[in-house]
Amino acid sequence: MKNPLVASALALLLAAPALAQMGSPTESMGRYNSADEKAMVAFSRGLRAKKKADESKEPKEKAKLYEQAREELSKSLGYQQHYDGFLALGQVYLALGRRESALDACLHAQALKPSGEPAKSCIEEARKKPEKADTETKAGGGR
Repeated sequence: MKNPLVASALALLLAAPALAQMGSPTESMGRYNSADEKAMVAFSRGLRAKKKADESKEPKEKAKLYEQAREELSKSLGYQQHYDGFLALGQVYLALGRRESALDACLHAQALKPSGEPAKSCIEEARKKPEKADTETKAGGGR
């Protein structure tokens, strides 16, 4: 063809059915999740693991679930820092007997919400002197 405009239009017409089958680029490559969405998904998984750990009677399972909760909550906070995430992470660290880490997480929560009573309680608990049996080995220990 001598006219490049006609040749381009013809090429587009021939390619259109194939492009239509592929769908939009985001549909064919998977859904894009924002940092907020990723943070909430990880937070939700962390809370579920924490709840299961809180309810578990088996010490090894309890420790494993708290570690799982710690990982997911940390991941959530990596995407987006939020009060509930820091508070839950502080509570998980307390359950693991990791008071310094708990204090750090609870202080972060308090910085985001200074009037938050749960954060204040978490800080108080983390600052308590450990009992003899609570020397950083409670449910999974001092990593």
